[in-house]
This record gives sequence, structure tokens and C-alpha cells, in this order.
Amino acid sequence: MLVRTNNQRYLLWLALGTASMALAMASLLVFELAQRRAIDQGSAIRSDSLTALAFQFEREFLRLRQTLGETLANKEKTPDLDALNLRYDIFQSRLTLLRESPSVSLLTSRDEYKKVVPRLQHLVIEMDTALASVPLDRQVLAHTLADLNDMGATVQAMTLAADSSVSRVLEHQADTMRQQNELIVWLTLAQLVLLLVASGSLVVRQRRMEAERRAMEQLTDELREAHFHAETANRSKSQFLANMSHELRTPFNGLMGMLGLLQTTPVSPQQADFIQTAQESASHLLTLLNDILDFSALESNKMALKPVPLEIPRLLSEVSALMLPLAKSKGLEFQIQTPDGIFPVVLADETRVKQILFNLINNAIKFTSAGSVHMQVLERSRSLETLDIAFEIRDTGIGIEPVALTRLFQRFYQVEDSSTRRFGGTGLGLEISQSLARMMNGEINVQSTVGEGSTFTVLLGFPISPVAVESIAPAPSLSMLVSQATTLPVPLPSTDSPESSAMAMRILVVEDHLINQKLVGVLLGRMGCSISYCENGQLALDLVQQEAFDLILMDVNMPVMDGLAATRLIRALPGVVAQTPIVVLTADVMNEAKDRAMKAGANEFVSKPVKLDQLRAIIQKYSGNKVVK
Repeated sequence: MLVRTNNQRYLLWLALGTASMALAMASLLVFELAQRRAIDQGSAIRSDSLTALAFQFEREFLRLRQTLGETLANKEKTPDLDALNLRYDIFQSRLTLLRESPSVSLLTSRDEYKKVVPRLQHLVIEMDTALASVPLDRQVLAHTLADLNDMGATVQAMTLAADSSVSRVLEHQADTMRQQNELIVWLTLAQLVLLLVASGSLVVRQRRMEAERRAMEQLTDELREAHFHAETANRSKSQFLANMSHELRTPFNGLMGMLGLLQTTPVSPQQADFIQTAQESASHLLTLLNDILDFSALESNKMALKPVPLEIPRLLSEVSALMLPLAKSKGLEFQIQTPDGIFPVVLADETRVKQILFNLINNAIKFTSAGSVHMQVLERSRSLETLDIAFEIRDTGIGIEPVALTRLFQRFYQVEDSSTRRFGGTGLGLEISQSLARMMNGEINVQSTVGEGSTFTVLLGFPISPVAVESIAPAPSLSMLVSQATTLPVPLPSTDSPESSAMAMRILVVEDHLINQKLVGVLLGRMGCSISYCENGQLALDLVQQEAFDLILMDVNMPVMDGLAATRLIRALPGVVAQTPIVVLTADVMNEAKDRAMKAGANEFVSKPVKLDQLRAIIQKYSGNKVVK
């Protein structure tokens, strides 16, 4: 509304300005017409200049002639020489003006002037002589008078010629002035027309700009609304993925846990094979889920690296321990080659570095049916602050077409993109790996020959850690870091194991999903733990104030009161109960779930599906360093 008022005000001022300029131009036109009239009047006045000079000369000529005649006619009295000399002097001055005045230039070319002036000069000489003689030479003066009488008509003709010449010149000048004045008038009219046209153009342009502004405002409103809907849709998508992650990981936890428990029971070889196949399928599904969640986190810029001190040799050893059985299961040779020397301890997100290497090595094994998969680790450069490492992963697989190489790191793109493809996957692994590498100031390059194999080179730069090797805590087991890896189940200890009986930990499991209760109960029971269950956070809050527990395993998404609220309230309780270790055990891995859990007061964060090694490590950590097998 304010913009519209400003535009209306602008148009009003534009109209007033245009009207003012038009009025000024009209006034100028009036002034030009008045000037024309003034020029005409001035021309009429100036036209008397040469004519007056000739006329005054003629008058003095006649006066001189009359005075001379009167002087000569009075023979009895003494002549009045003073009057004659006065008339003669005036005549001489008029003759001088007639000869030397600039105005006479128009007359000098006329015959009338040429006939009069020379004779008059001759008469002046005669009169000078006669008037100078004593006594007065009347005979000479009589002769002069006769000449004057004879020249009267010629002098009058010269006066008329002067008048005629001046008239022609003034008429020519007046015509020229009129032409110029008409040109000025036309130019003024043209300026007025141009002003009106320019003003009209400004009005049209202003209206067009106003229309464009309204269209731009409408487009901005539409874009704002579209952005709002996009953000709403993105939040809905994120919430959907979070919900789906939780809903999928919860049954995955029960599925994979129960399959592991089932494998520890007496089964036939065929049943063991079925169980192993089911575990591999479940692991594959979990890999797909992890890829989708990682892709969503990268797309929304919510994935953050968490660097910790890392020993490169230990990382390579764990990668080899996990990938070697997978390569041997396909009959492939697998080897990791490292350079001589000692790697310094670096700062890196161990989970994400392993994720990159696992994705590339797993792809190499998947697309290689015979031969080998080798990874060579090269130190590219080292300084006091950084270490640049290249991980070269070579295989003897099917290779990649040159056209496919240009699209290899695009999301959802798959090398074998056909309805008959033999290899599965989401097409997200390489794009995720490239994104993670760039977050670490690195990149992934690839060279490939169809039918001969491919070489993927991961270039990563790590800051060198100031922490000494001896001060680095033991790294968590691989099963805690790589949920998508396929591993054989670890046999569970029996309930009568002396080590497990010695644990005797009292653990509160806060979980609303019955299958997960059952799974965690079996696992903890085989470790000799005493277990209590609660279905929501409120029940857990009430129970911890009545009984003492050594450890609380807390789910997050539960009815009545969620696990984070319950954790905060437990931490706010008086006494030692507030110091009870709380491990958040949840299927929610999105929306900064770990950060929110740690801020709520949790000691640990474990994502589902939970592994036996993870649970054993947690019990070991909070059991007073008792051995757990």
C-alpha cells in the first residue's frame, strides 16, 4: 500500500513538472513573438540613421546656399560674415560626416554620391579661398552660389538614394531576423512537442515499471510461498525420515538380535545357512537405510564431522579385519599395503573415514568376480601440522565405461543401470563418500578400464594431533562403528558362566517395544545382570526413586514421557540417584539425536540395532571393570 502511494505521488509530481515546463515553453514562445515585434519596431527606428545624415546634409546645403545668396544680394550693407561662416562650418561638418561616417558605406557605391561629393569638395576649396580674402571676393562667392544652385537637384537625389539604400538594407535585415525568429519559434514548438513526448514516454515507462513491480511483487510472494512450502516439505521430509528411521531400526534391532540369538541355539547346518542368509539380508537393508539417512543429512547440511585422535595403522587393521572375510567369501585376494615408517596420530572422524573406505572396498569386492582387491596407503606429504594420505583401492573387476565415469559420483547413478543388472544398491554410496571426502578437504578420483578393473584414489588431509599415542583411548570395536558390515555372530555366554554371574549388575531397561525388551533382556540375562523394565519415562522416574540401579538403558521415543525428558528429570533428583549412568539406546539417528541426548545428561549414545559387542562394552565400562565375555 505504501509503495502504491509513493508511485501515485511520483506520477503527480511528474505531471506537475511537465505542466510547469510546458507553461515555461509557452511563455518563451510568447516572449519570442514579442521580440519579433520589438525587432520590427527597432528596425523602423534604425532605418533613419543614414537617411537622417543625408537629410541633414541636404538641409545644411540649402541653408548655406540661402545664406550665401542673401549675403551676395545685400550689396549696400556690410555682409554678415559670422552668419555665413557659421553656416559654412556646419556645412563642412555635415560634409565630413557624409564622407567619413560608417553609415555612408551603403551610399558610396551609388552614382548620386559620386556626382555630389567630389564637386562639393571642390566648392569647399573655393569658399575657403573666397572667405579668407579681404575684402570679400564676391565674384568667387557668386560663382560658388551658382554651383550650389546647380547641384541642388543632385543633392536631393543623393538624399533619396540614401533613403533607398537604407530601406533595402533594413528590409533585408528584417527579413533575416524574421526568418531566424520563425526558426526559433519552430524550434521552440519542436522542444515543446519533444517535452510532451518525453513526458508521455515517462508516464508510459512508469506505468510499465509499476506493472513490472506488481508482477515482481507477485512473483516474490509466490516464491516466498513456494519457499515456505519447500521448507515445510523439507521439515516434513526430515521428520518423516526421522520417524521412518526410528520405525525401521526398532524392528531391525529385534530382527538382527533375535537372529543372532537363534544362531547360538542348536540348529542344523541348513538352518544355520538360512539364519546367515537372513542376517546378510537384514544387514543389506540396514546399509540401504544408512545411505538414505546419510544422503538426507548431507543434503540438508546437517552432517558434521567429529574429529578425534586417530591412529592410522589401527584403522587399517580394523578395515582389513572386516573386509578380508568378505573378499575371501568370493574367493578374492585382499591386501592392504602401507609405507615404511610411523604414521603420526591425526585428528579425524574415524567413523566417516571408515565409511568412505568401506564403501569403496565393498564396491570393489562387489564388482569383482575373480582376481584381487588391493588397497595401497601412500603418504603424499607431511608437515608439522598436517598429513596428506592417499588410499588407492585397485580391483580386477568389470571396469567402468568412459561415459559412466563422468556421472559416477552423481546421486542415484549406477554403473549397471538396466533392468537386468546383477548388482544392487541405491546409487548413493559414491556420492556420499565424495561428499564426506570433500568435507575433510579431500576428494576421490577414479581411473578405470573396461574389463580390466578400476582404481579409486581417496585423497584426504588430516591435522596432526597434539595428543601422544599412549594417551589415546582404545578405539571402539568395528561392530560399534559400521552397522552395515556383514559379520558372523559372536557366541553368547551361557547363563551359568562364572564370569557373567560375577557381574550381578542391576539394570533398568526403559523401552516400550516388547521385542526390544525381550532381546535386551536375553542379552543382559546371559551376562548375569538383574533387569527391571519400564514402558515409559514417567515409570522410570518413579522407579529410580524407589530402587537403586547400576545402569539405565533409556529409549527416547516413548509414550507419556520420552527418554530425554526422563533423563533430565533423573539428573535433577537429589542424592546419588542423579549420578546413575544412563545410556541412551534409540533408533533415532537423525536431527542431532546424539547431541540432544548428551545435553539431556546421557553418558552414552548407542543407535539401534544394537550389537552384542556394543552392549558388552557398555556393561564392561560400568561394571567396575569386571571382565565380560
